[in-house]
Order: sequence, then structure tokens, then C-alpha cells
Amino acid sequence: MSKKAAKDAIEKIAKREGKSESEIREEIEEAIMIGFLNKETRHKWDSLFGLERLPSPEEFIAVLSMEVARR
Repeated sequence: MSKKAAKDAIEKIAKREGKSESEIREEIEEAIMIGFLNKETRHKWDSLFGLERLPSPEEFIAVLSMEVARR
């Protein structure tokens, strides 16, 4: 999935949930931070996004969707 497709997904989620895109991005950013701080899964996080790196919501969606498709 491209970052453009991920941006479109955020837009669709916002419409479906009756929220603004910025609210959805904030929720995704919160989830990203929770995942980033989880010591038990940190090795997987670093392998997906790079050492000590926080992705944007669009990058997060794009990378994870490619990972899921690969499996």
C-alpha cells in the first residue's frame, strides 16, 4: 500500500467514525507510541521502521499492510 492509499484509508475511517482526519491521526499516533514503547515487541518494531524511529500514521499503515500482505 502506498502512502497515498494510506492517506485515503485515514480519510475513509474518519468519515465512517464521524471524526475529523486529525482526530484519527491522533489516535493512530497514540497507538504508534504505545507500540514503540513496548519493550517486548521492540525488536519487531525496529525491524519494520528502523531503530528508534517513529513513523507517520500513513507510513505506519503502509508498512503494516505490506507486512500483512507478505504473510
